[in-house]
Amino acid sequence: MTQLVQELANAVASDVLTGRLRPGEPAPTVRALAYRAGCSPGTAAKAHARLRDAGVIGGPQRSTAVVTATGIECARAMLSGDVSARVSGSDDPALDLLLASLGSRGERVGHVRGSVAGLGSLAAGESDAAAVHLRDAVTGRANDAAARGILGGRPAMLVHLWRREQGIVVAKGNPPDVRGVADLDGLDLVWRSPGAGSRLLLNRLLRESGATPRPQGELAESHIGVAVAVSSGAADAGLAVRSAATAVDADFVPVGHEDFELAVSPDATAALAPLLDVLATRSFRKRLSMMAGYDFGRTGEFREAT
Repeated sequence: MTQLVQELANAVASDVLTGRLRPGEPAPTVRALAYRAGCSPGTAAKAHARLRDAGVIGGPQRSTAVVTATGIECARAMLSGDVSARVSGSDDPALDLLLASLGSRGERVGHVRGSVAGLGSLAAGESDAAAVHLRDAVTGRANDAAARGILGGRPAMLVHLWRREQGIVVAKGNPPDVRGVADLDGLDLVWRSPGAGSRLLLNRLLRESGATPRPQGELAESHIGVAVAVSSGAADAGLAVRSAATAVDADFVPVGHEDFELAVSPDATAALAPLLDVLATRSFRKRLSMMAGYDFGRTGEFREAT
């Protein structure tokens, strides 16, 4: 019975955290909670009491409860508990920093980094969230179609982490004189693994520009790996985020910005509470702001994949 009470309370808190219920809006009544869960009104009333005690909902006891002004923060704190967020998918230096800051409350899962592999892990239930940056070829929108489709039609949530700048990394001084993607024609490139969002992006850019680099270039598992391979002379150029180029003091030719987000099953929003809690702190935001090539203006926003 105690577990059911907590599950009911967590479900409402998750709705508040993801924006389905907003501050000032009516919370589900005891009767509505009981009907939805198929439980007794007494059990639902206990869940209501836990939400009130946590500060997620408020108002006079005998009137309709509403989500409090601080409901989002209280829901995040309530859901944090002892859970650990399992994150798969795309590589990103800022994401590595975030997961390191979580300690035992977060971990990267999966042997292969990349948006496609991460979505596969999410669909199989092996992770709670997949880091993605996939542009839909038809609509031009970022991540929605991939996140919606991978869950077999079930609703998926997207958590915006940041916008990041991708570009061509070349050695200091730009020896091959690369000014754009077309200048990669005939060069030795370092590639990300098949299924990585950055490799898919580079393939599209090369196809659009008509450039044909030399075949069978170096492979790298991360953006830092791409930058190190280029700066060490193992390749002429490669596609990576600006922060990776800055880390090894390489030159960077920008090609565009993209949304970097977490695709999440609605059932797993509670597991992400520790991650979102750290992401919202001023001290961590300050650390992120010191990394080149990121825009954190929409960090932490939820939306349903459409």
